[in-house]
Amino acid sequence: MLLGAALLLGLSGCASTALERDYGRSFHNDLAQQLVNPQAGLDTRPAVGLSPSAAANEMEHYNKTFKGEEKKTLEMKLTTPSY
Repeated sequence: MLLGAALLLGLSGCASTALERDYGRSFHNDLAQQLVNPQAGLDTRPAVGLSPSAAANEMEHYNKTFKGEEKKTLEMKLTTPSY
């Protein structure tokens, strides 16, 4: 039984995961980018980003994701008819 468990654990190490199937993609992507524009590393201009107002909005939205949601209380009002 112990031998069977060891064999099962050993075989599970041979199974590929989704992460392993993705190995090397960033390398191949970088290589393809260098083939498309080999002189890109010599460009000294800064990369174009967001406008300041758009960046501020993005940062505000990002910072809100760390705050917990406000707890909403359930309030029930009962009224009685006046005769």
